[in-house]
Amino acid sequence: MINTETLKSDLNELTVYQLRSLQYAIAKKLEEKAAAKANKSENGLLTDEELDMLAEVMRN
Repeated sequence: MINTETLKSDLNELTVYQLRSLQYAIAKKLEEKAAAKANKSENGLLTDEELDMLAEVMRN
């Protein structure tokens, strides 16, 4: 799992363009997970690690 303080530091150094690219990548991943969930209802939408990463991105 990614250290939260390291992730915060890394995110604070990103440019607006990089943050938008990250936002796009996360949205794409969410779409893929949603499509996979439609095919397999027993799978969760996001893993705990992905939820932690998304929460950190949304806080900044």
